[in-house]
Amino acid sequence: MHIPTTVVSLVIKSMSESMDANMMIHVAKDIIRGYDLHKRTGYRESMAVPQRDAADQIVRDMAKSGLFFYFITHLIQIHTTGYRGRAYPIKYLKEIMRMINEECGFIYDPENQLFVEDPAVRRTRNWGALIEGQEYILSFLRIDVAGNSQLVRKHPDNLVQATFADLRKIIEKAIYARNGRIWNWEGDGGLIAFYFANKSMTATLSGMEIINELFAYNILRSRLGEPVKVRIAVNTGLCVYTQDQVELMKNDSIKETIHIESKYTKPNSMTISNTVSVKLDPSILNGLEPITADGRTGYYAYSINLEQ
Repeated sequence: MHIPTTVVSLVIKSMSESMDANMMIHVAKDIIRGYDLHKRTGYRESMAVPQRDAADQIVRDMAKSGLFFYFITHLIQIHTTGYRGRAYPIKYLKEIMRMINEECGFIYDPENQLFVEDPAVRRTRNWGALIEGQEYILSFLRIDVAGNSQLVRKHPDNLVQATFADLRKIIEKAIYARNGRIWNWEGDGGLIAFYFANKSMTATLSGMEIINELFAYNILRSRLGEPVKVRIAVNTGLCVYTQDQVELMKNDSIKETIHIESKYTKPNSMTISNTVSVKLDPSILNGLEPITADGRTGYYAYSINLEQ
């Protein structure tokens, strides 16, 4: 993304006042392997690059390469813990972080040590943080309307589409409150990803909220005269991130989530995998029903029966 000139200028000032050119080169090489400041600035190897010129070149290169936020994260870590055994306080760091939030729409997540989108400004699939081709541990929530084809046959299209729109609003409310992202949507359901905090817990709580809200919706606001029932599965695992939708869905963890939803989840319920259950607070786990899936223990189900 484009980094505003005001932000770039402040970081250049911070670098030039916080460390010498030799230190800047070491920091740049931590982000861009083999970084050659002399070649990039045009100075001969025998000449020392002036401190201000070094800062200007390095910061602008980070902005052009798409690594600006990773560079600032590195500066935050240096400011906090030092560098190679020495303390290196970075000037204007709080102001830099404030400007990144105000002018770029990103906030710093200290737990994961990276900048992510401010959800009040924008929401994209990768939170503005996941890198193409990199592997991450994510939690996935798969949701599908049970008996979708029967609903389509029995009811007018406008009512069905309005009902699916209502369902999506329920889903968005639950997942956006927990910083989830919709990775795939098919009209009557899709795939949601979670990355931050206790991702297994937030995905599970989102699923529980969706089922609870849909329970109330079916009683109080149903457009179809019959309940809409969903199947939800939650799973946690490794995923290689890519913008390519087809390739993204080939990840084993995503395919396993879809498998759990389609094979082991009853209508109007949620099934969580063993990789999720081991991360849940006991107060949550105790409210779930143990089940066996694929011959494994550690699977649990959550449901609300309309008859209750």
